[in-house]
Amino acid sequence: MHCRIFRACRLLCCLLCLGIARQGLADNSREIISAAEIEREKPANLMELLRKRGGLGDSSGALSLRGVPKIALYVDGFSRGGAATELEKIKPQDVATIEIIRGAASNRYGADALGGAIIITTLQAKPQWELGLVQGYDSLDSHYSRAIGSGAVGGIDVRASFENSLSNLWMVQRNNSPLLSMAQTQDSRFAKRGGDIKSSYRNDWLTAGAELNYLEQTRNYGRPNNYNEYTTVRPKLFSEMRFGELKLNGKLMYEDNRTDVFRDVGGTQNLALYMQGPETENSVNLEVQADYHAFNAGLVYAVNQAGIEQRLASDGQRLFAMDSTVDRIGLFGGYGLDFWDDWHLDASGRYDQYDYSGISIYDAGLDSREPDAFKKAFNPKLALSWKTLSWLTLRSSAATGFMPPDPATLYFRQTRPNYVVLPNPTLKPEQSTTLDFGSEVSWQGGKAELTWFYTRWTDKMESLVTSGTPNIKQTVNLGASESKGLELSVNQGLVGALNLALNYTLTTTKITESLNSAIIGNELAFQPRHRINAVLTYTGIPDLTTRLNLHHESEQYMDFRNLSRDANGYAWLNKAYTTLDFLVTKKIGIDKHSVNLTLAVNNLLDNRFEKSLFQSDPGRIVRGEIGVNF
Repeated sequence: MHCRIFRACRLLCCLLCLGIARQGLADNSREIISAAEIEREKPANLMELLRKRGGLGDSSGALSLRGVPKIALYVDGFSRGGAATELEKIKPQDVATIEIIRGAASNRYGADALGGAIIITTLQAKPQWELGLVQGYDSLDSHYSRAIGSGAVGGIDVRASFENSLSNLWMVQRNNSPLLSMAQTQDSRFAKRGGDIKSSYRNDWLTAGAELNYLEQTRNYGRPNNYNEYTTVRPKLFSEMRFGELKLNGKLMYEDNRTDVFRDVGGTQNLALYMQGPETENSVNLEVQADYHAFNAGLVYAVNQAGIEQRLASDGQRLFAMDSTVDRIGLFGGYGLDFWDDWHLDASGRYDQYDYSGISIYDAGLDSREPDAFKKAFNPKLALSWKTLSWLTLRSSAATGFMPPDPATLYFRQTRPNYVVLPNPTLKPEQSTTLDFGSEVSWQGGKAELTWFYTRWTDKMESLVTSGTPNIKQTVNLGASESKGLELSVNQGLVGALNLALNYTLTTTKITESLNSAIIGNELAFQPRHRINAVLTYTGIPDLTTRLNLHHESEQYMDFRNLSRDANGYAWLNKAYTTLDFLVTKKIGIDKHSVNLTLAVNNLLDNRFEKSLFQSDPGRIVRGEIGVNF
C-alpha cells in the first residue's frame, strides 16, 4: 500500500510540473443552488429540492441525469455513492451550495460520475454566535427537529448541528406489485438521529479544521420483521495553504458504517423472522490538490473494506459471508485557457486504478477465495465556450466515463424462500462517451438555455428481475446503449414580483447492441421520455414568498425487457403522472432575531401514481415548519 501511495505521489508531482490541470469551466449545463435559494424553497429534504431540477430523476432509487443512471454524489470532497437515500442524511440547513454537473464527469469525479455529478458543500464553522431551531410536522405524522449553532471558542470557530426525525413517507405499497415477496403489510417508517461538529482555525495563509459526524438510522420496510439499523461514524481532517497564487489543500476521512439487517420470509402470510446479520464497511479516503492560476492537479487514494454476514434467525446457521478489499488510486488534472478574448477552452482528465484483493466467500457450506482483479481507466474531457454576442454564449463538450462493478455485484448471493439475488462474476465495466452542444441567451429580466446531449455506452450494467416464486434478481451486461435528447430551461421575470422558471427534458434511450436480440431497440428502465418542471414564484410582499411547482413525468418502463405486463399479469410500466406543489413562507424579524414560518402542500391535487416496483405515492401531504434564529 505504501509503495502505491509513493508512486501515485510521484506521478502527481510530474503532473504539477507539466501544468496539467483545471477542471472545466466551459462545461455546458452546470447549475449552482445557493444556501439563500435553499432557504427560500424551504424543502423538508434535499431530494425534494433536487427533484424539481431539469433532467434529474430518482424513480428507481438511484440518481439519474438525462437518461444516464450513474451519478456521483460528493459531499465536502468525498464520494457518497449515487443512491437517492444518501441525500436524506444531509440537513438542508447545513448546505452552503449544491452544484449539478450534467453530462459525463469522470474526468474529475471518477467512476460514479458516468452521467454527471451532484457536488454538495456544507456550511463551515463561523466566529459569529448563532443558534437556529427548526421544527417540522406533516399530515402523515412525520416530524423532524433540528438545532444548529456556531461561535468561536479560544480563537477556534465551532459549528454543531443535530437532528432527530421520523418519516412515514418512504414507502407505500402499490396494489399490483410484480414482486410478491416485497409486498408490504403496513406503512414503513424511517427514523434518523445524529449530528456533526466542526471546528476550524484560520489565518492569512492557513485554514485547518476537523469534523466528526455521527448518524443512526432505522428503516422499516413495511413489515414487523423487515428492517435495517444503520450506524455511521465519520471523522475528517482538512487543511488549505495559500502561498501567493499557489493554493494547496488536503482532506482525510475515515468512515465506519454498520448495518444490522433483519429480514422475514416475505409475502403476506408468513411474517416470521428468517434472516439476520451485520453488513460492515470501513474506508479511508485521502485527497490532495494544488491550484496555480489556470492549472490544477490532484491525487485521490481510498481503501475500502467490506463484510457481509447472513445467518438464519432461528438457529444461527451461517448462510452466506463475504469479505472484500478494494484499493483505488485516482489522478486528475486540467488546464483552462482563454483566447481570442471571447473563447475559453478546458482540457482535463483523470486516471483511475482499482485493485480488488482479499475477496473471500462463504456460500453453500464452502469457503473460497476469489483471484485478485485489476481494473483501470483514463477519462478525458474537452469543453469549449464562445461568447458570440453580448447576449449569446455557445458551449460544447466531449467526455468519456466508466463504471466498474463492485465486489458485492460480482459475488453477493442472497437466498430467501421468496427472493433470490444471484452474483455475476463475469460482469464487465461500463464505458461511455458523452457529447453535448448548448446555447445560452440572456436579456433584461430573463435568460434561456437549450442543450442537445448524447451518451453512448458499452457493456451497460442493469438489474434483471424475474417475478415468480421465488423472485430472482441479477445484474447483467446488456450490451451497447444510448441516451440522447434536448434540455430547455427558461427563467423570466413577469409582471411585478412574479417570476417563472421552466425546465423541460426530452430523453430517448435505446439498447442498440446485445447478445439477446429480443431487447435490441428497447428503452432503458426508469427513464421517462418527458420531464417538465414549472415554478411560479411571487415575492411582492416583504418577507413573504409564495410558490407553485408543477412536475410532470411521462410513462416509464421498470425493466429493460419493456414489458407492459408479464406472463403473470403484473404491471412493469409506470403510467405518466403530474403533481402540483404549493409553498408559502413568512419571515418575521424581531431585533436581531427572526422567526420563519412555512406551509407546504405537496401533491396538492392528491394525484396517486406508482413510482417503482413496489412503491406508490401517498397522495396529498400538508407540512408545516417553524424556524427560530437567535
